[in-house]
Amino acid sequence: MKMSKKLISVLSAGVMAFALFGMAGCSSEGDSATPKEMTTEEINAQDIQVTESGFTVLPDQTVSYAFTVENPNTEYVGNSVTFTIEGYDENDVMLIGGGETIQEVYPGITTAAAGTAYLSDTGATIARFEVKPLMQNVVWTKCQQSTEELQGMFQLSDDKVTEADGTMAVTGKISSELPESTSSAEASALDNRRDAHVVAILRDADGKILCGGTAMGVMLDPSMTPIITSSSSTGTVPGTVDENGNPVDENGNPIEPNDAELISGEPTEEQMTEEGTGEEEPSVATTTYTITIPGIVQYATVSIYATPGI
Repeated sequence: MKMSKKLISVLSAGVMAFALFGMAGCSSEGDSATPKEMTTEEINAQDIQVTESGFTVLPDQTVSYAFTVENPNTEYVGNSVTFTIEGYDENDVMLIGGGETIQEVYPGITTAAAGTAYLSDTGATIARFEVKPLMQNVVWTKCQQSTEELQGMFQLSDDKVTEADGTMAVTGKISSELPESTSSAEASALDNRRDAHVVAILRDADGKILCGGTAMGVMLDPSMTPIITSSSSTGTVPGTVDENGNPVDENGNPIEPNDAELISGEPTEEQMTEEGTGEEEPSVATTTYTITIPGIVQYATVSIYATPGI
């Protein structure tokens, strides 16, 4: 089963559609050793770009915000990227201040984040909202995935938004085609594990960001894949052969070649044509996620971003 190359699911008025986005890739490397860590200065990194941001002030003065970012450094992954979150009034007086950290920002794909702050001044209005990366603190590692691998890593489905107890919940399914294990059976679950950073962003009718939420610890591993068995023979496996070397059953009756495996245990040519070679299909792991968004917000669409990371 080849996974669809989609990383963003868009849910609009109960109708789900998927969006592909263009991606500038990073080179694929087969070295499984611990990646070398580098500083922003060492790779002369370009600034990570904040492409969208927005917020909503809820009745209890909670400021629910969300933003999206892109990494223009095509060969490197930004690790532990911290963003400052600031809101100012019309006189440039800071009303809110805080930070948000994204553990992995991969090149070529859009990564999202969401969080909350608190507006203590009930009479104040946020006129300017800013999100900026602290580039000097970013740790960089060489990108190990190709553009195609990043683009097709996750598939989203069954998105749904519900409202209850003064909050909104976005639920759905996420799937990923797991890589083959390269180590012992005991370690295979860790080798094949994929972690997903899943964020839901609510938008108004013009596509402007209103707020959002993040799913914590979405993990996919071999325990979430269906058990796949090879096709079995449709006939009787011979227990012996006659004097001419032809397979017979336990009563000595001839067995037609197209109804049984050869005495050697290998499938017949017809069986191989009908049933394939017995190779297993790729392991596809599927799990569910739940994203809680504070407050009840009037929205038009929900964008769901699934990217590698935690």
